[in-house]
Amino acid sequence: MRIPRKKKKLIPKDIPYCYTPIGYDNETHIYHTKVCPFYKHVDGLEGWCKLVKYEVDDQCKVCSIKMGF
Repeated sequence: MRIPRKKKKLIPKDIPYCYTPIGYDNETHIYHTKVCPFYKHVDGLEGWCKLVKYEVDDQCKVCSIKMGF
């Protein structure tokens, strides 16, 4: 599958998830994340990867791109 370089740089790197953790708030206990541009939350589903056109379980990567570990 061919992905434009600009878009590929936005895919989370070195983690098995569709997001990059960017912080945690100790007071509210909320994790802050940057979501993959190909991930889309769809009502009634866990989520959807627009890149591989497949349902995503708990924001786990189905594309395996930039796994690195």
